[in-house]
Amino acid sequence: MAAAQRKTDANTGGGTISSVPQSTVFANSKLLSVNGSSVTTHGLHSGATTANGSSTVFAGGTAVNRTSDADSCTHTRAGGSDDVNIG
Repeated sequence: MAAAQRKTDANTGGGTISSVPQSTVFANSKLLSVNGSSVTTHGLHSGATTANGSSTVFAGGTAVNRTSDADSCTHTRAGGSDDVNIG
């Protein structure tokens, strides 16, 4: 299992999750990231979103993002929650 990704967590290119299209599920008092969450501009990448989330864990019907999932820009999610893991 991998660490849950939340609003403000970064990818390996330095892009952070800036908005999340679900508003009801939290991890460590931060919104849990799901596929389609907006990622801040980083390097040459603008308009990136989170992608490739869990095939078994969903929030509001959308796949939840985990550390090592690749964003639409191909950078992978880094860091994440210290104590919430997603399968």
